[in-house]
Amino acid sequence: MIIVLLSFWEKEAIEQKISRNNLEIKNYIFLSDFFEQDAKKTQKYWHGIANGLEKMVFIDIKNQQLSVLEFADTFQVILQTKISSGKFKGSTPAGEFKILKKRLFRPSYRHGGVMTHWNCLTRDEAIGIHGLRDISYEKNLGRPASHGCIRISKSVEKIFYSLAPIGTKVLIE
Repeated sequence: MIIVLLSFWEKEAIEQKISRNNLEIKNYIFLSDFFEQDAKKTQKYWHGIANGLEKMVFIDIKNQQLSVLEFADTFQVILQTKISSGKFKGSTPAGEFKILKKRLFRPSYRHGGVMTHWNCLTRDEAIGIHGLRDISYEKNLGRPASHGCIRISKSVEKIFYSLAPIGTKVLIE
């Protein structure tokens, strides 16, 4: 029979290590579940998180949904909302982007109207995440209806604008 006597500090250190390992496992499972067990994506973003990725926006074109993921101690979805992406196939580009610029208001000279709480995703400023001054667009949230941008509701646009600073990674699929 072996008797192990641990000091209070040794015991606390072991408990903290076990707790951290359990949290890591829970966070990895959260990420894997979020990406529907896609091991490649899970590993890619797990690596990104290890290298300082604190937050990410995931736009699901098929389900017309935007999610903001936060990678603090316990990973969580801090915002989830319906969107309207591009009406025509390919009008909303798929891929990885970053929020490059922000403006409270931006006129759309090409399509008319005023975009509100504009979060620019492309260098040419053609694609962004935003609301519109005229709220009639909200009846189309949940289905493709834009010229390529990602539209979000007036009730969410200010929240999103503050949650996703310049530099935030955005994944569109």
